[in-house]
Amino acid sequence: MSGIEIPALRGRRRDDRAGAPGPGRRSLACALAISAAFVAASVGGARQAHAYPQWQLSNEAVRCAQCHFSPGGGGLVNDYGRDAMGGDQTTFGGNGAFLYGISPLPSWLAVGGDFRGAYVVEDQATSTGTKQAVFPMQADLQMRVAVGDFSAYASGGLRGQVRPDSDLVPDQNYRPISTSRLISREHYLMWRPSSTGWYARAGRFYAPFGLRMAEHVLYVRRDLGFNQLEESYNLSVGQIGDRSEVHLTAFAPDFVRHLGARSYGVAVYAEQRGFDDTALLAGQGKLDVNDDVTRAIGGLVGKLFIAPGKTLLFAETDAVRLVTPGGDSTQFVGAFGASLLPGHGLMATVIGERRQTDIRVSGTATNAGTLLVTWMPYAHTELELMGRLQAPSGADTTKTVLLQIHFIL
Repeated sequence: MSGIEIPALRGRRRDDRAGAPGPGRRSLACALAISAAFVAASVGGARQAHAYPQWQLSNEAVRCAQCHFSPGGGGLVNDYGRDAMGGDQTTFGGNGAFLYGISPLPSWLAVGGDFRGAYVVEDQATSTGTKQAVFPMQADLQMRVAVGDFSAYASGGLRGQVRPDSDLVPDQNYRPISTSRLISREHYLMWRPSSTGWYARAGRFYAPFGLRMAEHVLYVRRDLGFNQLEESYNLSVGQIGDRSEVHLTAFAPDFVRHLGARSYGVAVYAEQRGFDDTALLAGQGKLDVNDDVTRAIGGLVGKLFIAPGKTLLFAETDAVRLVTPGGDSTQFVGAFGASLLPGHGLMATVIGERRQTDIRVSGTATNAGTLLVTWMPYAHTELELMGRLQAPSGADTTKTVLLQIHFIL
């Protein structure tokens, strides 16, 4: 999200939980073995890495840039985020530093990596029956170099696929996968003075917009121009304050490798927090033009954290006006959900969704429900189980179960 930051620590630092700056020799050896296994299992695939918007407000983290180098969230985490990774974000703690702190990096350099493997079962209620697959989902390395108020960031990895057809051309790309195995989803230059909340950056990334959930299959991502590999080339400016933030982005298609979106346009996102940083309300808009198709989007995003119940409520609603040579339509895309955070490293999220391709025409809606169960046992390690139902009007319900194993360098 694609996404909001890893939480700040709540009352305890990494050293307090682990009893030392890092795990013992046995724990370190085990962690390195796990790291090697994850790297081996993940090579051959890639997926955009996002953080978790469920942690915003619920763990004293109120801004994306609090834990991430990116002002829009997601991607490589900073030192504050790595402390959180080894603190209350996990069940048993650990050392959240790069490579568990074996080799400290200079202050001007940050390095990371995301490796993710998955097992999926999908039943589309068709004659093809149930489909199963085990596949590498992500294998990305990330690097940031900073000189004063300026920095350069890039991620790179291997592009993967579930289908064996090497000549497959996905919807979001007009090149066969076989010709674009190596990809860089994000790379940009940024100016961000430490003494102010202002920033400017230029390059390839997602414009800050919406809930920024990690799951790209959600309609608020997939149908609004933030699907997998749809990062655009942008010029973005913004201001991030204690209680508010605003981001303005002009975007264009990927003119280097022709991956992702093909639209030109502008997006804006403005957020205001209140009630002692337990609630927020944001307004957003996006205008994009693709050949002779124009799409205008306007929406709202809201979050509310209920501390006694350890529950975060969140919602996003968007109205879409689509104008094409064949006519025009008014569409609706929305999501609402709740995340329960019962203890360190545990999170359960329920999301309901609705998309309607033309609100004037009956039978054009699809409803969906998603359950996410996430466990982060140790620093750098995550397990997530997703169950999803999609019910198009007048069609059979599609059922999907996805298990992910995620490791962060």
